[in-house]
Amino acid sequence: MKCHIPGPNVKVLGRTIHALARFGDELYLESSPDAILLRTLNAAESAYAMIKFNKVFFSYFNYNFYSTDDKEGLKCKISMKSALNAFKSPTHMDKQVENLEIKLDPESCKLIFIVKCKHGIVKTHFVSILDCKAMQAVYSKDLVHSRITCSQKIFTEALGNFQSSDDQVTIEANSNSFIIRNYIDCNIDLTKVIRTQINIKPTEFDSYVIGTETIITFTLKEFKALLGFAEALSLPLQLQFEITGKPVVFIVHNGTTFEAHFVLATSKPDTNTQASSTQNSSAVKRKRKEVHIKSNSPIKKKLHLDVDLSKYLDEDSHLFNYIDIPIEKDLNNIDELVHNKTTGSQSILHDNMECDNIIPASPTSKIKIKAIFKRCFESTFDPRSIQGLVLAENSDSE
Repeated sequence: MKCHIPGPNVKVLGRTIHALARFGDELYLESSPDAILLRTLNAAESAYAMIKFNKVFFSYFNYNFYSTDDKEGLKCKISMKSALNAFKSPTHMDKQVENLEIKLDPESCKLIFIVKCKHGIVKTHFVSILDCKAMQAVYSKDLVHSRITCSQKIFTEALGNFQSSDDQVTIEANSNSFIIRNYIDCNIDLTKVIRTQINIKPTEFDSYVIGTETIITFTLKEFKALLGFAEALSLPLQLQFEITGKPVVFIVHNGTTFEAHFVLATSKPDTNTQASSTQNSSAVKRKRKEVHIKSNSPIKKKLHLDVDLSKYLDEDSHLFNYIDIPIEKDLNNIDELVHNKTTGSQSILHDNMECDNIIPASPTSKIKIKAIFKRCFESTFDPRSIQGLVLAENSDSE
């Protein structure tokens, strides 16, 4: 296989390699008579990415350049880190690179990248081939009943409200609403996590067709990676999914030049923590309302007068001992107790009042603070008027 890629398209290829690096650690390359396919798979085998570059993407393309009898094209697997070394700065590659040549010889163990830069600079990267096999995922995108097309900015702005610790996202879609929220494990205490839920109106999307109401959960890391790829190329995003348990497919394409498929495995969310977020919020509001009502209910307290009043007058520690008692039942008893104890406590109260009158008031300070150097700063001050022992003579002769 041998192909040439012009400068502007090298930037697209560089963006592709960097996006695939966020999915897996190995890159599968396969050539066919009319296209070159790049594939990768994450370690958990829950996310798969395939990007197809059609023949019109290249300025020169020959899938069978080294005269092999195999009509299926060449296949190889290389390390993703080795591929990234040839595309370190994809943002500026279109301004620096004039042409990129990719060669794959079936008899050698190297995939060669020849980067021809401006001012006659040529960079050659030899990448070791790890294996000569292809990888293919099994999924369907033509028979699905739910399809959504929109700009990637809608999902990018929505995910900006999520926490960095979130690793999965749940989508709940029906004909009238589209809800995206963070996934929370059922084993985690719900009072110690932040729940984020965003409701997007169907009118926000370019096209919105939902066959059956569906709730799906998939990984957030790969979702952000494909959104970054679509944002870098300023292309819309197509979302195709069926029911829980079947993969969701994200498609980014540019007419007849290239097409990218990102396939993410889905799982069923836990019904106790995910399905009824509105019910959980209403339950919390109900509990708060009950607590608010209890806190606003009047709690009336009366003096504890069921004991000898004179004893409490002598002991200051229990003079104001408050307890909760019913108001209506003990109101008459309190009046009777106060009336009965008044005659026995008048003398004690009178003595205490006389003692209060005997207590002297706080003494006033008779010491007045004088300014030490106040006289020195007055305009009429004459140093010669001071008579006494000179502790330190003037340093000047005058």
